[in-house]
Amino acid sequence: MQDGFLKLYSLYGRTLWMFAVLAGAFTFAIMVVIDTNAFLRKLINWPLPAALEITQSLLVGAIMLPFAYALFQRDHVSTVFLTSRLSPATRRWLAFFWSVVGFLLFAAITYGTFQYAIRSWRMNEQIWGSTIQFSIWPSKMAVSLGTALISIQFLLDAVGTALIRGFNERKPEDEAMDGHV
Repeated sequence: MQDGFLKLYSLYGRTLWMFAVLAGAFTFAIMVVIDTNAFLRKLINWPLPAALEITQSLLVGAIMLPFAYALFQRDHVSTVFLTSRLSPATRRWLAFFWSVVGFLLFAAITYGTFQYAIRSWRMNEQIWGSTIQFSIWPSKMAVSLGTALISIQFLLDAVGTALIRGFNERKPEDEAMDGHV
């Protein structure tokens, strides 16, 4: 059962990596839009239409999509000043508890942001005042997707912590070296 879970965990990690790469592509696209806008303004005194709206929309994906991957890699901010003094069993219980809390919190956020995005899509909500009509529901869906990804990651971390001793103290690279990935 542990091997099956670790394979599922690894597969989900690869999926998160693809979303992190997509977020990197969004960041690159933001750079291209900003540079193109600056170049056109200076060269021919004509700004790129809807450059602000495009960068704002891409920024949402660039920020929200890689959150779950950071949690998967255990690259998020963590403090061990107090927990390092606790027993391994207590640390494991705390990791499980906070993973469940994170799952419940982000599941609720996902539900709320998804309802908000669906409402925006149904009413065809757009940014007013831009030079072109610009729908904003895709950005709202990106927020919902990002929170769904981190919610699933918290759930997988909770299950892994409950099933496998020392799960919450290992990095995914360690599992690859053990032959699980």
